[in-house]
Amino acid sequence: MNGARIRRGSMAADQFTQIANGLFRDNCLSYKAKGIFGYISTHQDGWQVTVAGLVRSGPDGRDAVRTGLQELETHG
Repeated sequence: MNGARIRRGSMAADQFTQIANGLFRDNCLSYKAKGIFGYISTHQDGWQVTVAGLVRSGPDGRDAVRTGLQELETHG
């Protein structure tokens, strides 16, 4: 994954993020994937997401981040 840009909806603002409860209650997603989604969703419109950037921002390694991202892609 080379990188992707965040595109936020009209309800987004810099001081808070709204995420549907259903995402966090979804039994198909691991806590790792939910955490990555939550982290990504806190950034402003246009922020670039890369595996390397996500690895630098947390304690999990490259493989954990990649599998979390793959899980999110698989589940849409």
